[in-house]
Amino acid sequence: MPIDIKAIIGKLTAIHKGGDVIGVDFGRSSVKIAKLKKSGDKYALELYGTIPVSSAAAGAEITEDEIDSTVKSVRAFLNSKAVKSGVGAVSVMGNFVIVRYVKFPKMRNDELAKSLRFEAEELIPFDITEVYLSTEIIKDIEEEGQPKMEAILVAAKKDIVDMRINMMKRIGLDPLVIDVDGFCVNNVYEHCYPDFAESNTMFLNLGASMTTLSIAEHGTVRVVRDIPFSGNGLTNLVMNTFASDFSQAEALKRQYGIVPSSEMETMSDAETAEQVTSALIQGVDEQLHVEMQRSIDYFNTISSSSEEISKIVLSGGGAMLKNLDKYLNRQMDIPVEVFNPLDFIEHPDDPELLKNASAYAVAIGLALRKAGDSSAIRAV
Repeated sequence: MPIDIKAIIGKLTAIHKGGDVIGVDFGRSSVKIAKLKKSGDKYALELYGTIPVSSAAAGAEITEDEIDSTVKSVRAFLNSKAVKSGVGAVSVMGNFVIVRYVKFPKMRNDELAKSLRFEAEELIPFDITEVYLSTEIIKDIEEEGQPKMEAILVAAKKDIVDMRINMMKRIGLDPLVIDVDGFCVNNVYEHCYPDFAESNTMFLNLGASMTTLSIAEHGTVRVVRDIPFSGNGLTNLVMNTFASDFSQAEALKRQYGIVPSSEMETMSDAETAEQVTSALIQGVDEQLHVEMQRSIDYFNTISSSSEEISKIVLSGGGAMLKNLDKYLNRQMDIPVEVFNPLDFIEHPDDPELLKNASAYAVAIGLALRKAGDSSAIRAV
């Protein structure tokens, strides 16, 4: 799914033809790094790290100072691992990116390339001259007797894509791939569970500033959207409950999570646990559960099958909130699992890495790309 390669390629240095890709996931609270080494059919985690950054460094409004700080921190980490250069993959998300499931009149690929901006203009809430466009054809269909094509359309604001390219080059990596967070998670999950395409699956990548929700129908992504549910948002609710500062509220959130009522009855600090749990449940019910149900309702209107969603998969740092999976299972009446991509990849016996495994889903999804499979930027 190329993102307007011709418009971007002039900004890049020469693309390496060999070597492994370093996945760089620029999150709001940290940058996750992953590099894989393939041996036969197996992968090993060769390089990894989480670099804390300013909470605004990956947000909607990024100053040059914040970018400089993030670049220096990541560059210092790579230098400490003796990585001076290489090829990298990076993703984008948030209000800068729009993903749409669309139908185009049946046409050849070269015709679609020429008419894509015209076809997309009514579908994208951005000035069409300010975005890079990408599309992937899912299948040919017939609608009201007319041949058409079902497709996924991606529009990414040029300023955020250009900024990511610039940051990658400044940390010493040539950007081989620009992807979308939701697609990264879907891809790495498919690598780990090839048979997941036999059913319909919802993915929630829970970040510090936003959650990316996607739904795959028999392995094909049909819905991708970012929703304003976040780890920081939950911390703010706890902070307001206790009139505490952010770091104290974050510690309470991590300590208690969503405590089941059966456990709360035997806790010596039950009052605190109940207040934390109440704040977190408020956020989950009002910000996440509602959006999940809305997305399912929309999916049902575009789905070509009558099958329901069989599983919800959680990833990202927010997936580690205690008992969130169990609570969503009760609310949605759908099996929920916390995704650990390291279960299928050889990795060091590092307790900190294992504790934060689900937070590496996007970075590992990016690292699965191969430097030799393209001569330019690709998405999905």
